[in-house]
Amino acid sequence: MTQPKQTSGKVFFKFGVGFCLVVFLLVTVNMFVRSTEGRGINPWENFQESSGTSEEGLKIMQRYGCFLCHRIDDFGGEIGPKLNAVKDRKTRQELFAWIKSPKSIKPNTIMPEFHLSDDEILRIISYLETK
Repeated sequence: MTQPKQTSGKVFFKFGVGFCLVVFLLVTVNMFVRSTEGRGINPWENFQESSGTSEEGLKIMQRYGCFLCHRIDDFGGEIGPKLNAVKDRKTRQELFAWIKSPKSIKPNTIMPEFHLSDDEILRIISYLETK
């Protein structure tokens, strides 16, 4: 017995439903990911600050070359903004989001994304809060 041929309309309908489902899932996942990028989740929730945390933040900044562009006190470069008293200009959340993904906040920034862990970013912020 021969099977009846599907008409192009039915094929198009099946493809269209599948395509819409995939687009819906991608948009939903993207919205969820964006809502957790330093905005929706409090990164300090599980952060254990210790007496050496700010010194560790300084070491991380030195390792990634932050002082090639940024200046603290009388040390560092002058390409990026001076970081003294940055805690008076930006909130912890703003600093976290900026260090995590500067191009998502200001697409034309020359600051690269270093792909730091949340813990490394929090240690950097702890150091910056001492300046």
